[in-house]
Amino acid sequence: MARSLLQNLPPLRYLLLTVFTLLGVAFIIAPIAIVVLNSFSSVAYNVFPPEGYSLRWYQNLAEQKAFYSAALRSVILAVLATGIALVIGTMAAYAMVRYTMRGADFIKAFLLSPVVLPKIVLGVAIFMFFIRIKTSGDYSSLLLTHVLVVLPFIIALVSAALVNFDWTLQEAAMDLGAGPITTFLRVILPQIAVSVGVAAVFAFFVSFDQVETTLFLARPGENTLPIEMFLYLQKWQDPTIAALSTVLVLFAGVVMVALSHAMRDRRLPVALLQKTKEEASK
Repeated sequence: MARSLLQNLPPLRYLLLTVFTLLGVAFIIAPIAIVVLNSFSSVAYNVFPPEGYSLRWYQNLAEQKAFYSAALRSVILAVLATGIALVIGTMAAYAMVRYTMRGADFIKAFLLSPVVLPKIVLGVAIFMFFIRIKTSGDYSSLLLTHVLVVLPFIIALVSAALVNFDWTLQEAAMDLGAGPITTFLRVILPQIAVSVGVAAVFAFFVSFDQVETTLFLARPGENTLPIEMFLYLQKWQDPTIAALSTVLVLFAGVVMVALSHAMRDRRLPVALLQKTKEEASK
């Protein structure tokens, strides 16, 4: 009986892969779980495990009026930066995937370079650049910086979707009389809508969470939420920031679930695509 049980076990490599995956998931979730548990602590200092549990820090969070205005500024900035970067990034991804051009590798490396640069180095460099051109402190400089930071993520995600796109669909639509813009909006965009939506949400949270680059460019009295959280930690060491972090994690989870539900039926039906190709071939 023992031998039969051993024979029914999966191969060792699958067991090791399962263990490694579970350890990886635990490594990712453990810090978040610690922050969530700490937000319910009953004491005014950070300790794990908590000595007691209370909602006092959520009440204290609700009384911090500075966080409300800072959160609104962060949302507006992230929405604007995401919208601008989404248009630029989608066009850039389309051009790099669809066409062959000189220096394509250099252009791609240049557009993706903000990802590999340390954010503090990028923030200092951009701050010095805006000082040289005498635009430091303007809202436009802060917005442009956020666009620069989130642009690589949009280009990477949209490019990955376009690489697997069936370009005969575009040719079929244009053979039927559709113009380039109409073809892009009604044929290409619906097929990559999921990737574009994911890229937009990812870019939004990257912009919303920016600290290093925003720290040098935010004007006094107009701090974003991450900067206000940083300033709060300089004065107080209580779990209020843990409570705010828990709220933000919950907000991110709700957005991802809503995105998953909204993008479920965004792809064009296969039958419609096949019909379009058949009509073009006649």
